[in-house]
Amino acid sequence: MEDLSMSEVKIFPAELGPSGWLETSSFKTHQFHLRHEILDKYDFVVVGGGYGGFGAAWRFAELNPEAKVAVFEAIRIGNNDSGKNAGFLIDVPHAFGSDDSTLEDKKWCVQLNLSSLAKMRNIIKDHDLKVDWDDCGKYLAAYEPGAFKHLDHEAKDLDDLGVKYRYIEAEELSRRFGTRYYKKALFNPGTALVNPADVLRGMFTVLPKNVHVFEETPVLRIDDDGTEPIVALVNGKRVRCKAVVVTAGPFVEEFGLSKGPFCPVISFGALSRQLNEQELTDFKDVHPWGVTSAHPAGTTVRFTSDNRLLVRNGFIYPTWLSTSPERIRRSRRMLRKAFNNRFPHHKHVNFEFVWAGIIHLTMNSKPVFGRRGNIYYSSVGEGAGVVKTFTMGAYHAEWANGINSDVLEYLKNDKKPSWLPPEPFRTIGAECRLVWESMMAKGEI
Repeated sequence: MEDLSMSEVKIFPAELGPSGWLETSSFKTHQFHLRHEILDKYDFVVVGGGYGGFGAAWRFAELNPEAKVAVFEAIRIGNNDSGKNAGFLIDVPHAFGSDDSTLEDKKWCVQLNLSSLAKMRNIIKDHDLKVDWDDCGKYLAAYEPGAFKHLDHEAKDLDDLGVKYRYIEAEELSRRFGTRYYKKALFNPGTALVNPADVLRGMFTVLPKNVHVFEETPVLRIDDDGTEPIVALVNGKRVRCKAVVVTAGPFVEEFGLSKGPFCPVISFGALSRQLNEQELTDFKDVHPWGVTSAHPAGTTVRFTSDNRLLVRNGFIYPTWLSTSPERIRRSRRMLRKAFNNRFPHHKHVNFEFVWAGIIHLTMNSKPVFGRRGNIYYSSVGEGAGVVKTFTMGAYHAEWANGINSDVLEYLKNDKKPSWLPPEPFRTIGAECRLVWESMMAKGEI
């Protein structure tokens, strides 16, 4: 039979600072399965404990209640990239880069996002999970008048998709936000704002007993001779199974499953300490909110349900899918500037947590979704694809079980990521692009 052995992983995920989302999660100390409990054989193995890995494990368990399923996450669940984003679970697609999606593609994406959001809500409701999830919508907001055109472009997409929205002007925004920084915004009510680590980790705790979840258990290699894949762990353990689903972002390249489609970027996040009673006077009658910038290189901002302020900005290209503690430390300067500009009365409020996380981009925002033998793999290609990641993981489980559908056919036949130049030209081009975008963003940062 054909030998479908994968590459040995050389670059593993790193935690890249203490994520404020994980550190403030009520599930932070939950104990998943211990490594000595790993079995020699499972029916299905999931590599990656993000939203995609959860989607795959949940669907495997739903389709096969008696099957043994293992999930292997290289670092702590919730401190991976799925748990370190800004916490927007969106219904409407938008892109960072040269998205070449058609209107039909976008309709598919909205349909699938709505379906997956409903599934996650039901999981949380059915298990009475106390997680930080708020269906309060999101704002696409602008400070620079030159960025208003981006709001109009988004509004046209929403009109074409038949999605409700409304424009909100500066005076009303100041009442809603507790800051007078923004001049205009487009409000979309269909987005959920969450603590992404809290929701992710919480959902993993309620998977049925036939699913064994192992964190801080990196996979070194996956071999497949066409019969039963063997998952080799860094600790020396070898696990046989019927099928493997790999939902590891750009790290799918490390397994040799996909070659060269990713142009990921690292962004930096900061979460303030909790505001005290006096500091909250500026936020009287203000409900939790989230703003994405009208410019793709602009700052994302949240006012959270536990009375903290989050800012996220600063893009760098991670050639080796990581960055240094020193670079994370230096990110504070731009994060602090964005915070102070928006909340001048709170300049004294310190950041309790600062971290970095990878955004899994492709040049045209298209995902990787494929199969090699008994190994199924995917990675989202856009900056707002958390829900899509869950969707792809769930449909990989269906694919591995021989279940076909119109949705699966769409995912398999969607456009592929566009070509990228090899190194060092890729890094040089990406760095130049990011510098240019940051310059053009101006006050949006």
